[in-house]
Amino acid sequence: MSRFHISQDETGFFQLSYENDAGELSLVSYQFDTPEQLIEDATELAASGDFGEATVVIDPHRRSPARGLAAAAVGRPAPRKAGA
Repeated sequence: MSRFHISQDETGFFQLSYENDAGELSLVSYQFDTPEQLIEDATELAASGDFGEATVVIDPHRRSPARGLAAAAVGRPAPRKAGA
């Protein structure tokens, strides 16, 4: 079953991706501040019939952008010199 996924990345932005019946994931839209436009777009694409019986899946674990940015900064290692 094909799906449109709406999720939030580690920087706090929302993105829309499409998963086909074979499980291959393709990025459709990204870097949205809120998910509303992506939800509307995904609903229209699924209703068009061009993607079979596609459903819309929305990530329920939304984080505030500040938390997303803080988590990204903590998880990134400091740069090091080669051979050190």
